[in-house]
Amino acid sequence: MYAIDAFCDQDTVDCCIATKELSKDLDIRSKDAADTIFDMIRGFEVDFDAVIPGSGFESMDFSSLPWPVLATTPENIQIVQDKFTLSHRLAELGYPHPHVYENIDCKPDRFPVIIKPRKGGGGIFNRIAWSEQELSAAVRDILEAEPSFAQSDLMMQEFIEGIPTSVSLIANKDKAVAVAVNEQMIGISWLTRIKFAYCGNITPYEGKYTEEMRNISEKLVRELELMGSVGIDFIVTEDGPEIIEVNPRFQGSLDTVELATGINLCEAHVKAFQGELPERMAKVQRYAGRCIIYANKELKLDLQVLGPMRQQHIVDIPQPGYIAYVDSPVNSVLSTGVNREDVFNSLKRDSEKIKVLLDN
Repeated sequence: MYAIDAFCDQDTVDCCIATKELSKDLDIRSKDAADTIFDMIRGFEVDFDAVIPGSGFESMDFSSLPWPVLATTPENIQIVQDKFTLSHRLAELGYPHPHVYENIDCKPDRFPVIIKPRKGGGGIFNRIAWSEQELSAAVRDILEAEPSFAQSDLMMQEFIEGIPTSVSLIANKDKAVAVAVNEQMIGISWLTRIKFAYCGNITPYEGKYTEEMRNISEKLVRELELMGSVGIDFIVTEDGPEIIEVNPRFQGSLDTVELATGINLCEAHVKAFQGELPERMAKVQRYAGRCIIYANKELKLDLQVLGPMRQQHIVDIPQPGYIAYVDSPVNSVLSTGVNREDVFNSLKRDSEKIKVLLDN
């Protein structure tokens, strides 16, 4: 495995023959980004078996490279990557999802509503509004927080209460199979100050709508013609599940799905393009959790901190000298156990140990 990554964490480097770190100044949404990435790939001077695009690279067109690209076509990715476009497609197909308004200038039928980026974001820029005054303030706040956004990059959606969950799937051109249903950890107060920030997962999630979510996800992935590893995010309300996002790539739940089921998702992704799929809903061997620790203040991580940190059950371990800015991720904690409560408590306990190291 060779990797091009924005962080090149210690554990990523340990897993790879070679890595290259993206420049912090590179905007992968720019037209020139693809040429930069392709030059970096060629710079390895290796005849690769295939290229697997990760998060952030989903819609990049790799067809000019001489190797197979194990990903959904850019055309199909464009439909689902834009949450506004996706909402229209879901409406056409008759799937349950929160109402999305045509633009953020229109007056909502009712409050609350949520303002979010149409693409990406990880929940960091999501803002809830309970009135027209709060709506205007939310839009201003997002545009000030991320100057690269224009107003047209944002969307307004009905806000619904419920349990954040996801379904992890593997798909080939003929079929999609759900391999796990996961609980999502969103805006957890002991991990982040950001209300809607993605903070991790616990696998499996068990509830009365899990089978319905599996069936919806498998059918939808085939209708959207997605391939390989795919994740579908839901909010489980009292009346049933509603689709929030579709992620045609490896998801943040990768660690917990693999730990809980024993499936190697990268291997399953590759085999899907050869026509082979894993069993539907692999047997859960244990509960597994991953949580992401966010920085409450700007931190420079030196060996005095990183050494003790590595003694904990952590991944995404930064390189020495890494600067974690306020509200940016520092690392992730992993835990396994016999039930959800066991895993959740373990994650909290181990996260508190990391926080003590970071605050000293």
